[in-house]
Amino acid sequence: MKTKKFHKAGVHLPVRNLRETLDYYRDQLGFYEEWTFGPVDGGLRRDEMRLLFGEDAAYVDTFNNDKNCLNLIWFVEDIEAIYTEYQKRGIKIISPLESYDYGMREFAFFDINGYYIRVSEGIEE
Repeated sequence: MKTKKFHKAGVHLPVRNLRETLDYYRDQLGFYEEWTFGPVDGGLRRDEMRLLFGEDAAYVDTFNNDKNCLNLIWFVEDIEAIYTEYQKRGIKIISPLESYDYGMREFAFFDINGYYIRVSEGIEE
């Protein structure tokens, strides 16, 4: 008998240009393209993390603009190695790698669609 439980959540993020977004995530952030459905929907993967995108530039601009931006948190392992990798890849880090009182180490950057991406790992006790 199966036990009822929740595993994870995903979001189908709107992007300004699907092809540019897929290329950016592949070439700059180290993901690989997993699928596309026509010219406006696609997904990428890196290890166990999957990202889904749908092209809708006007919708992106309603929440990623001069006044607001949507925060995303990527939970990772070996954040120091990822931080070093992204520095070498030329990713403009907005918030450097730091430890926080709430038990996480994080750094952050903006992607090409204006999403504020926090890369985070729990601090081992």
